[in-house]
Amino acid sequence: MNKYKNSTTWTASTWRSGETKTIRVPIGLEEKIMAYARALDRENAMSHGIASEEILSAIAQYISMRRENLHPNQHSKGKGLDTKTRTWDELRRFESWVKMSSN
Repeated sequence: MNKYKNSTTWTASTWRSGETKTIRVPIGLEEKIMAYARALDRENAMSHGIASEEILSAIAQYISMRRENLHPNQHSKGKGLDTKTRTWDELRRFESWVKMSSN
């Protein structure tokens, strides 16, 4: 544990649109304003120059390229590229996040 961190130390921001600042809003509108801000933040992150279809296409092209350039070793001969193994976990998580974010 970092000796400089305490219970009030912030970790990474969950906002995707950049730096944040504190603003005052009526308590009765807080939930609606936060929901609207989060929706804008998600939309801004996905429309920041790359559409989800382009990302999913790039992932598919990457997997295809890996299949074409597979150099099997003694343990993988005849098996082909298995994208269900643990080494592909992060890419699968990212792919599912992109699909979820685009809906």
